[in-house]
Amino acid sequence: MSTTTTLILIQQYMTRYLLSAMLAFGTLGNLLTIVVFSRKKSSHKRSCSIYSIALSSFGLVASWWAIVPVINALDHFDMVNSSLVLCRIRGYTIHVSSMCFRYTLVLLCIDRYASCHPRAAIRALCRPQIALRSICFLTIFWSIVSFHLLVWESIENNRCSIYGLYGEIFSFYSLVFVGIVPSVCMISTSIPLIKKLRQMNYRITPQDEPRRLNKRDVRLMKIVLMEVFFYILCTFLHPMMLIYCGITDNMGLEKSADRKQIESFINFITMSVLLHLIYNARFYMQFATSKTYRKEVKKSIICY
Repeated sequence: MSTTTTLILIQQYMTRYLLSAMLAFGTLGNLLTIVVFSRKKSSHKRSCSIYSIALSSFGLVASWWAIVPVINALDHFDMVNSSLVLCRIRGYTIHVSSMCFRYTLVLLCIDRYASCHPRAAIRALCRPQIALRSICFLTIFWSIVSFHLLVWESIENNRCSIYGLYGEIFSFYSLVFVGIVPSVCMISTSIPLIKKLRQMNYRITPQDEPRRLNKRDVRLMKIVLMEVFFYILCTFLHPMMLIYCGITDNMGLEKSADRKQIESFINFITMSVLLHLIYNARFYMQFATSKTYRKEVKKSIICY
């Protein structure tokens, strides 16, 4: 069996079973996250709860639009690669929801950094009104900025994707706004959080009295740091793969069938597996690392 045939079979099995399981468990996890953070009335008074609900909502939209058509195409008519309208709508929806997910995670990092800042003016950024307005702004902003996908995404060789000069521009655009900008923002706010966790004490400006971080704040800070590390680990390969494919495709290099299939398989891993894992693994990371969160999940299940 040739390399090309083997990789095609592996990719089909991963799509059928791995992505299906990821979608099923991810949907369950995201729905439970929404239930847990919206169950108590007091949760609506916390900005971090609003950001968590938004993250799960964006993750659900991105996962369903990205995974379901791919799984359906294995045994049924491939609508995405046959309809230009559906191709562009799907690409646009996935891009908007995924970008909103990334930058909502950035806002959550900023929110946790502000919550333990000694200045009252900075801590005031943790208000739920600011969280709601920020999420609305992100949604509107990326809905407008991503409009180019409704115009230039196309179908070539029965494959819905981005090609030509637009593909090269989109590759660098992804490198900056998918890889560099959110990662730098998350890292720059995570470093002070790590220092706070080490010190475990900070001073509140109005009273000028030392106060220890409560257990809830410490738990949330640890969860956010874990999510940042997981996001960077799963994301950094995708923009580089886009740039590599865009440059080599437009250089006119002759590629063998095996090389094309290897590139396609690597792109599948970085784009379909790792990126979708980000949207669907948040609940299980929190569930595995936080005893308090496990109790909240149990209470929510019993309640409903």
